[in-house]
Amino acid sequence: MASSHRIAAFILTVTTAIGSHASQFQDLFQLAQANDPSYLAAQHTLESKLQIIPQANSALSPQITGKLNQNLALDARSNSHSYGVQVAMPLRLDAYYGMKVAEQSAAVARISFEKVHQNLIFSVIERYVAVIKQQHQLFSSMAEVTATEQRLKQTQQQVDLGITSIIQLQDVKANFQQLQVNLLQVRQNLSLARANLENLTNQALPEQLAALGSDFSADSLIATNSLENWFVLAQDNNLDLARNGSATRQAFHNYQVKDVSMYPTASVTVAKNYSSAMGDSQTFSIGVSGTFYDGGLNQAQTKEAKESWHASEQQGQALLKATQQEVRRWHQALDTSRQQIQALVQLDLAVQASLAGKNTEYELGLRDLSDILDAEKLVFSAQRSWANARLDLVLNQLRLKKASGLLSSDDLSQLDQWFN
Repeated sequence: MASSHRIAAFILTVTTAIGSHASQFQDLFQLAQANDPSYLAAQHTLESKLQIIPQANSALSPQITGKLNQNLALDARSNSHSYGVQVAMPLRLDAYYGMKVAEQSAAVARISFEKVHQNLIFSVIERYVAVIKQQHQLFSSMAEVTATEQRLKQTQQQVDLGITSIIQLQDVKANFQQLQVNLLQVRQNLSLARANLENLTNQALPEQLAALGSDFSADSLIATNSLENWFVLAQDNNLDLARNGSATRQAFHNYQVKDVSMYPTASVTVAKNYSSAMGDSQTFSIGVSGTFYDGGLNQAQTKEAKESWHASEQQGQALLKATQQEVRRWHQALDTSRQQIQALVQLDLAVQASLAGKNTEYELGLRDLSDILDAEKLVFSAQRSWANARLDLVLNQLRLKKASGLLSSDDLSQLDQWFN
């Protein structure tokens, strides 16, 4: 019966013993921001892409130039000098649309970086949860080894007293050895999961991470919005859709650039010059230039840009369908997780009752020892499944928010409250 008490204590172990350590989701994310090469590269890429705005703006801005000449002759009296300043203002319709292209290009870059930011948030969470799952597995495996070791000692005593066969003892020994082998694999899996998270943060983790608290309520995570409402949220907030929207507008403005590039361009120029020989002079000029025939190059480029614009529109429709499918997937997964938790609670009660009954029957000589070993395995399996299902519930909620474009740093703060 002592082994049954150790089995029943597993739930308390995984929700309170680990929970005595403070959770650090926000800190881990900040470390990941500072150390993940992909994230740092994305930051530099964003800054690089944003420089397209001032570059495009320069085509709409006045161009100021100056000159200074000093002529030296053999006869100093013939020396002369001159200087001048010229301000030229280009008047180009294609430059105006080019600025629109640059603005949307910058918007695409910002959204792309926000996507990287969101992915990093989820990566930290996902890797953290993977460690917690392996910690649960380790505690469960250790408890199962301890329970089986106690069972082995009891069986050895019964063999010594002649009330149990040597075959049953061999069965327990084989089961114990298999659990020892399994425990080695569990320790390796935990080590790999920890290394995966440490690789992201570039910092060693504490010996144990905070687990999902025993006071966590599954009902607090269940999406109250209908699937249709989540579709609306995703359409308004999904980053892939937002990026495609900006990319489509960029393609449209690029088409406009090509469409007007054959239009004449004008430039207004004001210049002021001074020469020691001629004195002051001022000029004002308006210039108009254009290309009347380029061998069909502009026509082909305009059609190319137009088709690219329409292609981007169709890609947006495909993305919308894919996004809705992703939202539907995680909305259903969330509901399934809730149902699984409820079912696993009932399963745990059933297998616990079954184990207790079989223990009683075994003591009365009505059950073989193998029946007890099988029943204990079912108990541990049910409790591991329950612990993992709670974590999957959290992950599925966050996957739904991510698919809808709503995952943010605020979710890290919420997790710090749940994992305590």
